[in-house]
Amino acid sequence: MPSHPPGLRLAALLCAALIASAPAAVQAQTQTQTQTQAATGELDWQPEATEPRHTPAADLYYSQAAARRRSDQQSVEAHLAFFHSRAFRLAVVDLPPERPEEDARIDVALRAAGLPAGVNGGFFHADRRPVGLVIANGRWINHLERAKLLSGVLYSDAQGNYLLRRAAFRDHAGIRALLQTGPYLVERGRQVRGLSNTATARRTFAATDWRGHWVLGMTRNPVTLADLADCLATPGSLTHWPIERAINLDGGSSSGFFFDRTPEQAAVVQHPWKPVRNLLGIAPR
Repeated sequence: MPSHPPGLRLAALLCAALIASAPAAVQAQTQTQTQTQAATGELDWQPEATEPRHTPAADLYYSQAAARRRSDQQSVEAHLAFFHSRAFRLAVVDLPPERPEEDARIDVALRAAGLPAGVNGGFFHADRRPVGLVIANGRWINHLERAKLLSGVLYSDAQGNYLLRRAAFRDHAGIRALLQTGPYLVERGRQVRGLSNTATARRTFAATDWRGHWVLGMTRNPVTLADLADCLATPGSLTHWPIERAINLDGGSSSGFFFDRTPEQAAVVQHPWKPVRNLLGIAPR
């Protein structure tokens, strides 16, 4: 692991993820494009090949999807794990530094926890201490933090799965899994303003239509936060249901994805390029 001071990595993350709003010329161009699309009914982002085809009736399924923006040919390619709240809940797997590296592999750790799918989780310091509040199997790890980057809370209790703004979150009994992360990408069906439109990296994210449908995803190509948010906010680009809200997880070299398919099909595994502190998984109810 790198020997940088613990605070250095967080500072770099904050700089990369939170850049002020785009220059006025770029904002004006984006606004003009949006107005044109609204007037013509055309969407800039268009879905490309999806394998396998969407199976909306299933409560858990894998898809590899891609979308391309017609105005500049920017693409978003992603591994996606879809699930429904009626049958599955979010789960957090903690991976403390003392855990053997082989046991901390994303496929090994999620299988050991009985989880059929998942992605890498929240941010962490260089010494692997988590950044922000984490709850794994009902156990609190760290505390709620006020950093601007950590704008949202993903959690699961007996009633369902939730994605809320940090200010709206209220602790209560029964929370089994929680990750504080950010920034928000989509809110009320719209792209969040002020996201970085310069730094590109592989991204990991969670999204929902707030009606029971959820997806955990990892981009296969490097994209900016602004482009990812723009894509996710476009109905039909990567999901067959409209995304009401979405949030960013730790990305870049931490990005990882796992989906355990049928015995006849090999599991889909994308390992993080370095050890991570926790994983966000999908657990049967």
